[in-house]
Amino acid sequence: MRAIDSVGIVLAGGKSSRMGRDKSFLSLKSQKFFLIESYKKLKFLCKNVRVSIREEQREEYSKHVPNEFLVSDSIPNLAGPLQGIFSSFLLFQNDLNIKNFLVLAVDIPYMRIKTLARLYSKNEIIGSGVFYKTKEGIEPLCGLYSSEYLRYLFQEFEKGSLNSVSPKTLIESGNPNLLDIPEMEKSSFINLNSPEDLNLTKS
Repeated sequence: MRAIDSVGIVLAGGKSSRMGRDKSFLSLKSQKFFLIESYKKLKFLCKNVRVSIREEQREEYSKHVPNEFLVSDSIPNLAGPLQGIFSSFLLFQNDLNIKNFLVLAVDIPYMRIKTLARLYSKNEIIGSGVFYKTKEGIEPLCGLYSSEYLRYLFQEFEKGSLNSVSPKTLIESGNPNLLDIPEMEKSSFINLNSPEDLNLTKS
């Protein structure tokens, strides 16, 4: 049963500078592109899914994802993942039926659907949302963000009062629900940033 009160957001607008090419169009073994795999996982869980991109990526991405599901960065003077999260949120900010946003970065290709689905295990989404705890702290790029909290953050941003543009920092200050990662699923959170990372997965 796909959640009709959630919007899935694939974060794909990064510059991929360390990788040297767009990570969305990498693949593992027989899998499809990271972009397609991430989109399919979120589509399995959410009725609405959007892919956050930079406008210059649109021509290439529209060959793989319908153009109407691509969201170009739209907020001046903001960089990083928060740009993609806010730009996607703004499309749905007036839809009172949307209660949360399921965010997944495109460069976490081992993420499992059941790991994503567990984020919905809390009966009530309070504070900033539901996120996993890793040994590095909260994982902000695979999480269930509360719509109300994103609304609050965006209002703070517009007022110039946002004290950070780091999703991790903002989540932490918002009293999140935190989940432990089952041992068997810790590999789901491997993040591929460089050619070396990619080569390790193929060796």
